[in-house]
Amino acid sequence: MGGKQIIVLVPAHNEEFTIAATVQAILDQAVPVARVIVVADNCSDGTELAAKESGAEVFVTQDNKAMKAGALNQALAMVLPDLEDDDMVGCIDADSIVGLNFTAEAGKAFAATPDLGGVSGVYSGRKGGGITGWYQQNEFSRWGFDSRMYKGRTVILSGAASIFTARALRKIAAARSDGVLGGTGIYNERNITEDFELSLALLHTGSRIRNLLSVEIETAVKPTWRELGIQRLRWDRGINEGLFQYGFTRFTRKVWLQRVMYAVYVPISLLVFAVIGYRAYSGSLFAINPLWLSISAIMMAQRAVTIVRTRGVRNAFAAFLILPEMPYDTFLQWTFARALAEQVTGRTAKWR
Repeated sequence: MGGKQIIVLVPAHNEEFTIAATVQAILDQAVPVARVIVVADNCSDGTELAAKESGAEVFVTQDNKAMKAGALNQALAMVLPDLEDDDMVGCIDADSIVGLNFTAEAGKAFAATPDLGGVSGVYSGRKGGGITGWYQQNEFSRWGFDSRMYKGRTVILSGAASIFTARALRKIAAARSDGVLGGTGIYNERNITEDFELSLALLHTGSRIRNLLSVEIETAVKPTWRELGIQRLRWDRGINEGLFQYGFTRFTRKVWLQRVMYAVYVPISLLVFAVIGYRAYSGSLFAINPLWLSISAIMMAQRAVTIVRTRGVRNAFAAFLILPEMPYDTFLQWTFARALAEQVTGRTAKWR
């Protein structure tokens, strides 16, 4: 195995109902971990007690105002000095359950690729959550399809669960200290999408990152539109800020292109809806255009093919119809546009 020991940090804020299952999945790993440390950050419920009863150590943050990034930085400042470069540090969210082969597969990957600095897996949305949960489960399934299509190559490691080498984390800390990268510590506390920024930091300090296709990660979905909106606004804002922080590089150019294309797509899609609404209201006839019919057929097939393997035929058929997922597409466009507007106007970003 690549590292001598594995320490897992579990950042938690009021997670008393999910922490036990998360900790148990870590303790049950095929390759045992040396320590499981629940990083209790400003908890006002029974998270600390539940974590201790589950068999984890508990580290309580002190005066942390930088949310998850600040909590992890405090914990890393405690554990990292005692680790050797080939040791590994896992960061797993308190509402996520990792496959029991995660540590084993991570160790094999690090041993096989010396410059590999971080790994994650293929994650899916937990059952439940009503209609918003259904949308997210489909979305996460498509992300898994992309991971398999690109054979694990990625520019973003999932914040739900990732494992890093101590060497790679030290390189980030040194680069921030020297002013090569922005921020301080390991996780950049100035960016509210800390997993995306850390992924870019790994890449820009010479480390590779990869999604392990044999590792499954199950993460909680947001059950309400409000909670989902807060999360996606944070994701969009943080990704945008991360791109501006690092600029246009060989590691960011793909994401830059995706964001620019999406920024063009959003107003165009709204214009299409407006034209359709106007024609329907005015009683104008719709002409059948073979080109647009072909494009629509491709889009319908894409939606079904990308989820049928993991979500089944019934959900794939619903996605094929396009209309069931259209409200979610519109919602994501709204959060993207709002995040961009807030960034342009200089509004302060908020984590939650």
